[in-house]
Amino acid sequence: RLLIYKENSTNCYFSIYLFGWETLVNKKLFTHYHTENCALISNNIYTILSDADKDIIMSTESGLTSFYPNEKKFYNWTKDMGLMTTHFNALSGTLRKNNKFILGSSDGAVEFDKDMKLPRSYSSKMIFSDFKLFYQTIYPGDEDSPLKASINDTKVLKLKYNQNRFSLQVSSINYDYPSNILYSWRLEGFYDKWSKPGTENTIRYTNLAPGKYTLRVRAISNEDKRIMLEERSMDIIIAQPFWLTFWAMLVYTAILCLIAIVLLRILILRKQRKVSDEKIHFFINTAHDIRTPLTLIKAPLEELREKEELSKEGISNMNTALRNVNALLRLTTNLINFERADVYSSELYISEHELNTFMNEIFNAFQQYANIKHINFTYESNFRYMNVWFDKEKMESIFKNIISNALKYTPENGNVQVFVSETSDSWSVEVRDTGIGIPANEQKKLFKLHFRGSNAINSKVTGSGIGLMLVWKLVRLHKGKINLSSIENQGSVIKITFPKDSKRFRKAHLATPSKQRIENTIDNVPPPSPEIYENAQKKENINHRRILIVEDNDELRNYLSQTLSEEYFVQVCSNGKEALTIIPEYKPELVISDIMMPEMRGDELCQAIKNNIETSHIPVILLTALNNEKDILSGLQIGADEYVVKPFNIGILKANVANLLANRALLRSKFANLDLNDEENDEDCINCSQDIDWKFIANVKKNVEDNIDNPALTVDVLCSLMGMSRTSFYNKLRALTDQAPGDYIRLIRLKRAVQLLKEDTHSITEIAEMTGFSDAKYFREVFKKHYNVSPSQYGKEKKAVSKEGGEKKE
Repeated sequence: RLLIYKENSTNCYFSIYLFGWETLVNKKLFTHYHTENCALISNNIYTILSDADKDIIMSTESGLTSFYPNEKKFYNWTKDMGLMTTHFNALSGTLRKNNKFILGSSDGAVEFDKDMKLPRSYSSKMIFSDFKLFYQTIYPGDEDSPLKASINDTKVLKLKYNQNRFSLQVSSINYDYPSNILYSWRLEGFYDKWSKPGTENTIRYTNLAPGKYTLRVRAISNEDKRIMLEERSMDIIIAQPFWLTFWAMLVYTAILCLIAIVLLRILILRKQRKVSDEKIHFFINTAHDIRTPLTLIKAPLEELREKEELSKEGISNMNTALRNVNALLRLTTNLINFERADVYSSELYISEHELNTFMNEIFNAFQQYANIKHINFTYESNFRYMNVWFDKEKMESIFKNIISNALKYTPENGNVQVFVSETSDSWSVEVRDTGIGIPANEQKKLFKLHFRGSNAINSKVTGSGIGLMLVWKLVRLHKGKINLSSIENQGSVIKITFPKDSKRFRKAHLATPSKQRIENTIDNVPPPSPEIYENAQKKENINHRRILIVEDNDELRNYLSQTLSEEYFVQVCSNGKEALTIIPEYKPELVISDIMMPEMRGDELCQAIKNNIETSHIPVILLTALNNEKDILSGLQIGADEYVVKPFNIGILKANVANLLANRALLRSKFANLDLNDEENDEDCINCSQDIDWKFIANVKKNVEDNIDNPALTVDVLCSLMGMSRTSFYNKLRALTDQAPGDYIRLIRLKRAVQLLKEDTHSITEIAEMTGFSDAKYFREVFKKHYNVSPSQYGKEKKAVSKEGGEKKE
């Protein structure tokens, strides 16, 4: 029996029962067919007809379907297979007595013989076609084509590593039922699962890794997807790139071995460089150490020249000695500049300078030396005024070395000319001399490290060969050019040219005003006049204040102690670590310290002093042979009050000591009088390192004012509020104000009482209570002792002054 079962209004599913009605009722067994599990052409069945042979024919909107219950198979007949009409009408069909089928369609009634058999087998052949690389169709014989034959005849497809993006089309030749073919494929070695069957016949792969793959393609029946009509396969090989081949790996191994050798060589060179650096540092440190004995030579000689009455011959000998001391200083400066050329030459700190003024300063620095050697030393320029940008320190090093060499190698009665000129896009300095010249075969080596001409060595003129190498580096750093022309025994001409374009300094740093001030203070310091020291002494009666000298050189330490002991109590020690143990007991009012010392450097000592609340008020003067601005800035930034470069003039050192002590006394006076509001504008105390001290005094004043009406506010209570021991608090406050803590508290109370008296709104007794005096009588005694007038009288005087002022205004 046949049962039609509707599941919804659009799709008509049917179930065919192969048993009797009783079996159906009793066992409820049936088979459900639809397009997903069989070859049924459509789920929409319009007419179902059956003959005596139990074969069933069904009409749909897409053609005819025949079902054979014994075989349990469906066979279709569609327009692709020759059916003239495909769209049949619903419920339009009948079986005639002669067992012929008549079905109604959109083209009319169509009669079919009962012996008609729908097509059951189809012939098809799968082919590969249209092979593409990077979306371009490739044929055998094309340039760089991997095909030796057509893609359909290719069994193994070999591709280069960069041909890993390709596609090919698969087709099936089937004239019986073309729409019955679906395709599915997989690429073994890449993804081993089959793709979902579909009508898409283009196989695409992109960015396949090098390797071997097998492409398998199947043709599957669209009627029954369980039926595979045909299968083909093709091997695909994608070659390794050349950098992953055996020879490439061999080259990589060789390169790694070469790198290992180079690294080993670098390590060896670095070790050698370390040894070389240690030697260089030895010479640099020696140059620093030489400056200390030079100070011991120069300072006493200058003191003798200023204080003693010498004969004409004695003055001449004294000047000769000082000139040779200065010559030694220039040599040590060259050694120090050699270190700076390696370490600091990559950084430029530029500022704007008037070129004629700058060059005149350098010219004047050598004028006296030229006069002594009887050399005609001249300076000229082809302009009156021109501003240019450069690093002042490095530019001075350039011209001082060039002019110094010209004067040094020019004999007496010779000529040295300095000519400065400008063009539209550059400026240049030309130094011309009539000296010994340079041999032609040695001129190219002139700017090499430690090179000196053979005639210069034979002339017995001292030199290190460092200066011109430094000049060459600094000129290159300023984007300039240096040209040399020289004839042996006739003279030399060195011309240095710099572009005016400021764009060459895009990576340079702009020199800060503080840096320029430091440069101005350390360059070309003139000999001090006697009035400098006398004026400094007039600021304050020194009264034998305590000074601590920290210096590891015994002779310099003894010289400073002997010189300063006439006016101060002097204590000495040899390093910063020892100084830190002496300071708490000795309580110096000023510390003079060298920087380069064993165990603890002077800058570390200064930092420790300035960061300690108990010692931050002590002024510190640093002595050093490090004369470049970076070292000076570093010393000032950690809190040093003065920075004196060796060799120094003892008169200037004494004036600095007197000035610092006078400023410290002025600061003590302001703190003692509670003049805190004016401190920020006071220019006399700029060097007093007052930040931590100012904060201390401000905290003391605030704690007292917050508890000013509390009679129980004692020194011990105030120490607790400040978080300090009584001894530390006493010493700190005494050092800053020259007053005991009890007196300072009393002074703050009296200042507040004066303000209340001026307001004239409270009685004397009320004011005494408001300012923490428990007894009004005691308040009057203390007030009168401090202001030499009683509180009531003070208030009356202030009233009278106020009335007079009001009358005058009227």
